[in-house]
Amino acid sequence: MCRKRTARSEVKWLGRKRLTALLMAAAVFMGGLPAAYVQAEEEKPQEQTGTVSTKVEKRAENNDKDAGEEEAVASVEDANETIASYKNEEIEWEEVYIGSAEELKAFSRDCWLDTWSQNKKVYLTADIDLAGENFVSIPTFGGYFDGQGHTISGFLVHKPISYVGLFNYTQESAVIANLKVEGTVRPTGKQMVVGGIVGDNSGILLNCVFDGVVEASDYVGGITGYNEISGVLMDSESKGTVTGAHYTGGIAGDNVGNIVGCLNRADVNISSEDKAKSLEDIDFGQYTAGLLGSLEGGTDEKSEKLSTTENTVDTGGIAGISTGIIQNCVNEGVIGYEHVGYNVGGIAGRQSGYVYSCVNKGRIYGRKDVGGIVGQAEPYIAVDLSEDIVLQLSEHIDTMHDQVGKMLDDAGDRSDILSNRLSVIRGFADRALDDTHALADRTAEWTDSMMDSVNEAVSRFDYVLDETAKDGGVIDHASDAAGDVKDAAGKLEDMVKSMDLYQYMTPEEREQYDQAKKAIEEAGKQHAGDVAKATEAYENYYIGKAASEDTTNEYDLKPVTESGVDSGWSYASIDFQDVPEHYMGISGWVHYDSGSGESREFPLSDNSGQAEADRQVQKKAAENMAANASQIADAAGDYADKKYSEAHGGSSYTEDMRKYLETMTDIASRHADEMTDDAKKQLKSAASSAKDAAENLEEMGDETKDILTNLNDKPDISFPRLGDDYRSTTGSLNSNLKNISENMGYLNDEMSSSGDLLGEDLSDINDQFSEIMLLYTDALDGVLDMDYSDRYEDESQENAEESMDATIADCTNSGNVEADLNVSGIAGTMAIEYDFDLESDITGLDEARANSTFLTKCVLRQNVNQAKVTAQKSYAGGICGLQEMGMTLRCENYGRIESTAGDYVGGVAGQSLSHIRQSYAKCTVAGGVYVGGIAGWGNGIDNCVSMVKVKEAEAFSGAIAGRVSDKAELAGNYFVSDEIAGIDRISYSGKAEPVSYETLLQREGLPAHFRKMKITFYADDEEVGAAECSYGGSVALEKYPNIPVKEGFYADWDNKELTNVRLDEDVSVEYVRYLTTLAGSWIRDNGQSSLLADGRFLQEDELAVEKLDVNAAGVSLAGDGEAGELTECWQITIPDDGASTHQIRYQAPQGQTEGVEIYVEDNAGWKKAETELMGIYHLFSAEGSSVRIAVRVAEKGIRDEIVFLAAGAVSVILLTVFLVHKKRKKRKNQKAAEDGEEESSEATAERETE
Repeated sequence: MCRKRTARSEVKWLGRKRLTALLMAAAVFMGGLPAAYVQAEEEKPQEQTGTVSTKVEKRAENNDKDAGEEEAVASVEDANETIASYKNEEIEWEEVYIGSAEELKAFSRDCWLDTWSQNKKVYLTADIDLAGENFVSIPTFGGYFDGQGHTISGFLVHKPISYVGLFNYTQESAVIANLKVEGTVRPTGKQMVVGGIVGDNSGILLNCVFDGVVEASDYVGGITGYNEISGVLMDSESKGTVTGAHYTGGIAGDNVGNIVGCLNRADVNISSEDKAKSLEDIDFGQYTAGLLGSLEGGTDEKSEKLSTTENTVDTGGIAGISTGIIQNCVNEGVIGYEHVGYNVGGIAGRQSGYVYSCVNKGRIYGRKDVGGIVGQAEPYIAVDLSEDIVLQLSEHIDTMHDQVGKMLDDAGDRSDILSNRLSVIRGFADRALDDTHALADRTAEWTDSMMDSVNEAVSRFDYVLDETAKDGGVIDHASDAAGDVKDAAGKLEDMVKSMDLYQYMTPEEREQYDQAKKAIEEAGKQHAGDVAKATEAYENYYIGKAASEDTTNEYDLKPVTESGVDSGWSYASIDFQDVPEHYMGISGWVHYDSGSGESREFPLSDNSGQAEADRQVQKKAAENMAANASQIADAAGDYADKKYSEAHGGSSYTEDMRKYLETMTDIASRHADEMTDDAKKQLKSAASSAKDAAENLEEMGDETKDILTNLNDKPDISFPRLGDDYRSTTGSLNSNLKNISENMGYLNDEMSSSGDLLGEDLSDINDQFSEIMLLYTDALDGVLDMDYSDRYEDESQENAEESMDATIADCTNSGNVEADLNVSGIAGTMAIEYDFDLESDITGLDEARANSTFLTKCVLRQNVNQAKVTAQKSYAGGICGLQEMGMTLRCENYGRIESTAGDYVGGVAGQSLSHIRQSYAKCTVAGGVYVGGIAGWGNGIDNCVSMVKVKEAEAFSGAIAGRVSDKAELAGNYFVSDEIAGIDRISYSGKAEPVSYETLLQREGLPAHFRKMKITFYADDEEVGAAECSYGGSVALEKYPNIPVKEGFYADWDNKELTNVRLDEDVSVEYVRYLTTLAGSWIRDNGQSSLLADGRFLQEDELAVEKLDVNAAGVSLAGDGEAGELTECWQITIPDDGASTHQIRYQAPQGQTEGVEIYVEDNAGWKKAETELMGIYHLFSAEGSSVRIAVRVAEKGIRDEIVFLAAGAVSVILLTVFLVHKKRKKRKNQKAAEDGEEESSEATAERETE
């Protein structure tokens, strides 16, 4: 049946019909109907086909691959496939066997050609010693090298060469397995890309070991200097020492690829000369200002800043720097040197890739940005670049590449240092160029694919639109059905009125009918009201949510209730079904100033930036309401049902309505026979309309089914997205540009003594790179199309649970960490390496500052620190020292955290300017100002727990935080303490709230460490033992570990009564140096003690000396004269030091050194002691702790003095006579000689006369 429309209403109907068709079409394509659906997914790489050998060939085609081909970090699965491919018996491999040094040298010569080794399987059949063999490293390798567990020893590199190891380069198809190398790789000069086994690795190393010394300048690793994006290092080990200036790691200097299951036992950069400025000279303002900033100031100032490059940078137990993957690795070596080095970590010095399930057990030292796992956790930076921008970047990088080549040619042989640095820069330029080519091709492909998908989607949308809006179509049938229902209802209403049913009802029926009718009216009104209130609550929830998610503006939005402005309100995520309970009763929102108490309307109606932000919040809330309309309707209905049930004793609203309708219907049906003919006609007409409605609905359903069936027969539309491969390439481009920038800084420093020609080349390169960076950052502005007040927008919270970009997850540190600034058990700092500087700026680039906003991500997830962290200065934390950005999630700290002379100390973070969530601290903390259980200074802390003991704090301390920012977001933080409050002497309900220990134990997910109190015992800051007890328990002294013996010291514990233990405790040994000599109280005229005793005495011990009367002492010296001949007699009492015999020193009254006799009393009487002289003290030994001595000093007589003087006079006289006689004899001889010469002259004259 078709309903007729008037001409006047036809125009309105067509417009309404078109709108309805649009909505229906949108519903189909937005997933509202479960028929044809549209997928929006990331593009996946095509499945590789063909034989296994093609996979090896594909890895071998690295140099021949298309410029647009994208590369991702090689996975373990990729590596296993490559390894397995060499076991394919269908391929004819050429096998090479090496069993001697000569055969290995011949093999090295054959590998000069890059393709020679690609089809080879090489087997080492014996240990080989290269000592004295003049072996030259293997240039390049692309096959399978199986060491079969053998060792190549005596490997030596000492010539000035970069890109060197046992293998200089390994290709993507290369596999080196089961090989041990022993030797020294120490090329002279400042060489780069140096490894114990491989210099530059693009292949796979499996089960390899290097044991020895590796030392160079940059990109230095125990296994490889540089691990490329295709490189995989598996189950390998490094031992010995590794030393470098920049990018130095126990396994790899720089890791762009994958390192898995490796163990480092080598010590890395454990000695260095600190040539940097002192910490007092650190410019903190510049330290926290800008990326890629230029050096400012004059030449002298630049020289001073550049001098910091002589310090070590990026030092790690596994990798010096990593943008790739490090997983399941362990470091046991000592990393770094006290107070020297930047970005030092037990696993990686600096990282923006993925570090997973790694363990550090070694001690870590450094100067700044030092962590047990990572020194500096840099963010992942996500950017999307348009095709034209990518092409411009490519052109500029290509130009710079040529300029670097020109400078290399101009440098010639003048400097190996400059040549090496330029080669490294050119290598990164090559990679950046490949990245831009890949991005350009990928962007073009994405654009074409997206246009195809959009066109197809538009075509299908138009199909649904046309089919539903055509005459006699779905919309017409739906409209007719609605009209029929309305007619039926109207006719039924007229029938009831005309019938006047009340006149036929009994009083009882009327009462029942009225009660049912009234119940339906009242319940329906109340139910509708509750639905409206619940819906309004959801609207308020989404307003609060949208305001909290606006990271651009500082929002001060507060709700208004019947009680006024709720100034304490803050947004917190809750379950969807719980929204009505929490947001009911909010009548509006205002901007509230907590300081002045003043409020402003929301939304603002002016043209301010805040007004625009308000409009965006409203828009976002409306979008959320629309997107969740179905869920909101269901939830609001459930809420109204719940309220009805509570008000009616548990009755169901639906059941009650059905019951009341049945009552009314039953009463009306009883009087059908009494209806008038008109009433019966009306009932029949109503029934006819209801029938028509059913038919129209059936036809509408059939036609809708036909439309959806046609859509289902079409293939699904897939809207392409720039997926992980694109993001990986943009990340690679960013990393390569950053590496160029860092090396440009070093190049500027190394160029100080070069000529004018090279100076001009360098200036051209600097200018070109500045253009590249400016283009890059300007492109970001265009892509983001936003005006950000800050440079970086941190999106770490959005997917912190699953993130693998710039993420450190499931790692454990058990090695003590000591440094000056930014120190922690996991990551020293979470920040962007501003300007790629150390303590100031080293880039040397002019006008290269980035003025754009980047989308960043940096996550620490589920890491545990168990070791002590000590900072000499500020920013010490169990998980992060200084958290400038990112998310710390579900991390735990149980190690002691302290700063000896600085501020900002926290159980989780020293200072956090970002977010800490669901993290735990159970430890002791100590520092100056800002000391907290979770953070010394915090900004966003939620759902955290602490049980900490603040051992020392000058000001601003608390169980949750020492202090927080004015806009801090705090929620759900709890602590147990009888001594301190939550934040700076105040606890806050629900934000920093104290709870009992019993209550804390009920918390879901509470780590097991909280169920026992731990007592850690330290000796000289080294852990020497641990004990546990229950909360409130005690630890007996006999359960303490033995105190380590320290030569020359005695010791005791600083706390020997551990009772009622309610927090973790630290107990330390107090060592006190033994007093090796005690002095008696009797002093001679020269100010020195008359008696000394040597031994091992405590600080409080005293030597008791009593002078006895020689006549009353009862001294009897048998056979040696009378007692009256004695000079002195002494009673000496020596403290018990465990020794049975002591050495005693005695000084005679006038300091006499001769004629002194000392007698010691023992059980047998007095015996003369054997003495020796030390200065004016007479040394002798005595047994026991109580000693009596008698002294006799023999006086010298006058005759002895006269004889002595006479003998002296005679000696003087004899000496004088001898000297006079000798002088006269000499004169006589001289005169005789002169007379002889005169006679000789006269005789000669006479002969001449004759």
